[in-house]
Amino acid sequence: MQTFGGFKINYVEHALAETTERNFPVSKHRSKRIHKKLVKRFGGEFRKEPAIFRMGSTWIVHPSFRPQIEARMIHEVLTTPIFGGYR
Repeated sequence: MQTFGGFKINYVEHALAETTERNFPVSKHRSKRIHKKLVKRFGGEFRKEPAIFRMGSTWIVHPSFRPQIEARMIHEVLTTPIFGGYR
């Protein structure tokens, strides 16, 4: 967990959002039993992608965003004026 700018950042590998892309094609003739097996094999009906969720002052972030966030934090620290002046 990191703290920066008054908010906390939690890096969690389970921070995934569903997309509209399917893992297997739709079939109106597929039985519920086979559908259940396909969901188990592919890990869900829809593909998931890394995401960032904000809950109050806490961010839940997928680790794939870590380099971008840390680079942004370093940039903010180096360009923020200290005591009214610039470095």
